[in-house]
Amino acid sequence: MEKFEIIGRKLIRYRGSEDEVTIPDGVEVIAEGAFRDCRDMCSVTLPEGLKRIENEAFQWCARLESVHAPESIEYIGQDVFAGTPFYKYYNENEVQWKDDFLFLGKCLFKARRNIREADIPEGTVSITADAFNERVLLSRVSIPQSVRDIGWRAFSDCSALTQIRIPSGVRRIGWHCFKGCGRLAVAEFEDGVEIIENGVFASCRSLQTVSFPASLKRFPGWAFFGSNNIRRVQLRGSVADIGERAFSGCENLQSMDFPDGLKKIGTDAFYSCISLESADLPDGVEEIENRAFAGARYMTSARIPQSVHSMGESVFSGCRSLERMDIPGSIKTVPADTLFACAALKELSIGSGIQTIGRRAFGGCTALESVRIPDGVTELDAMAFMGDGELVSAFIPESVKIIGAEAFARCGKLREISLPGGIEDIGAAAFSGCAALAEKDGFVMIGYVCCGYIGDGSSITVPDKASAIAPGAFRENKRILFLTVPDTVEKIGANAFRDCRLLRELRLPKSISELPPGALDGCEALQSITAPGMLPEQFDRREDRVSAVIGFCRAWKEYSASADAAYRGWVSENAQMLLSAVIDRNMPDAVRFFTENALIDRESYLAALEKAQTARAMEIVALLLDYGKNLSSEDMFDKYDI
Repeated sequence: MEKFEIIGRKLIRYRGSEDEVTIPDGVEVIAEGAFRDCRDMCSVTLPEGLKRIENEAFQWCARLESVHAPESIEYIGQDVFAGTPFYKYYNENEVQWKDDFLFLGKCLFKARRNIREADIPEGTVSITADAFNERVLLSRVSIPQSVRDIGWRAFSDCSALTQIRIPSGVRRIGWHCFKGCGRLAVAEFEDGVEIIENGVFASCRSLQTVSFPASLKRFPGWAFFGSNNIRRVQLRGSVADIGERAFSGCENLQSMDFPDGLKKIGTDAFYSCISLESADLPDGVEEIENRAFAGARYMTSARIPQSVHSMGESVFSGCRSLERMDIPGSIKTVPADTLFACAALKELSIGSGIQTIGRRAFGGCTALESVRIPDGVTELDAMAFMGDGELVSAFIPESVKIIGAEAFARCGKLREISLPGGIEDIGAAAFSGCAALAEKDGFVMIGYVCCGYIGDGSSITVPDKASAIAPGAFRENKRILFLTVPDTVEKIGANAFRDCRLLRELRLPKSISELPPGALDGCEALQSITAPGMLPEQFDRREDRVSAVIGFCRAWKEYSASADAAYRGWVSENAQMLLSAVIDRNMPDAVRFFTENALIDRESYLAALEKAQTARAMEIVALLLDYGKNLSSEDMFDKYDI
């Protein structure tokens, strides 16, 4: 078997077991992990012409001490010799050191532990990963123009380093390169750097101002995470992307120069930048991710350009000094919590093209007095404007079909609102706490439509002026036990009584000839439905049908001849079960239907009487005893041997 797997000029894998290994000539690249875990190897000779050693190439080669490297090497990846005694051997034996540096080819691989000042020699092409990591005495470093690449963590945790200048030759600065350099106060860049990886200046608490070069293509994530003294950052040129959490927690950042070429702002990019005064985003920005500016509580102005087509949740949540916002229609959906708890927001413009307003999108905007929702919006999600205590008027266009739960809850001053004629559903407690909107009896009336009830009563009657009950009007009400709908009501919306779990009795007028799907779902305690305009088979669930027949028994004289016949047919087929049910529910008026119509035969009479006596339903007992007078003694007592 061949020991070396080589494709072109790249060594992919070594499968030998020699203690001394010589890599064949012609190899220019050693692939990632090519010699990983070769535990027999003590020394390796790299060929002339080798240019790159990729990440973890010799990782965990537990006996590797000696590396013979040519001058041609220009790049060494991260953790190439992790888990080997290689560096320790060279450090202890003073082999191949050049002053304070250990080189492999043109790559500065390690600096001495006690180094205080570093003048990196001209000709160095790469400063490898971890080369100066934790050199806590290092206070000054000079990087030559020849350097093209600075690797991962190259200068991380150099706690005495006070300044750094990146020359124009450098093209890439690796992950966490200067992380934890707590005394670093000056960082200067010449044009040339194109790539800066994540966390480059994280926890650099002495940095206050940084200007990045025009050559930079992308601003990294976590760049200044925890660098809470940074005050001003200037981005120039064609930076298209500000990475996630780039400035998260930079509580002293006051101003930010956004470049004209900016396309995307990442998740939490400016999260909790409490001193940031404004966010004037340039035309051309297309995407703003979750919580990008959330918690910037002293921000007074922000601009979302029309070019934005995607916006995450909570982008400006908690920006409590923000006074005005124009939402562009290009985003289609106003995401959840977009301006939640923006307590100073007084002016809000929602652009044409918006289709959905998300959950709690404008909730807690306690200074907002009016809102006009544009035509084309179809849904206001739950809590969309909840807690907007100063909101007086809200225009809702005809296009809106759904108003979510608690959409306007606790809008105590809301008194002017339009309700679309084509509304399909209103969520639970949509107008809870809207004291100015409610009438004296607690009903929320918008025009002639009853949209809810916020009173404390348990037995209520919808106002006579109501011509309709809105979808979801009483949804999830936790107080109502008895509800009467007047004859003036001609339409009841979907989910109108859904999840009213304490509702026991419902009285509907003749004008209601059908209930929409879901109207009674979740009404677990419902015992009686009086619905003279409906037939038993119109109730889909058996328990609702039983309650409807019981309601008929209680008010049978209100039903038309055709409805009477339908209900009587159902009673005759289920008489014994129904009689038992109305006794259990202590409904004398329903029992009276059975006695007045002589529907209790001799077999069930005594059982019913005993059941009523056991339940101490004395009014029912009296009715049954009176009814029993019409039965012969033989009929009543023939089951007993007296």
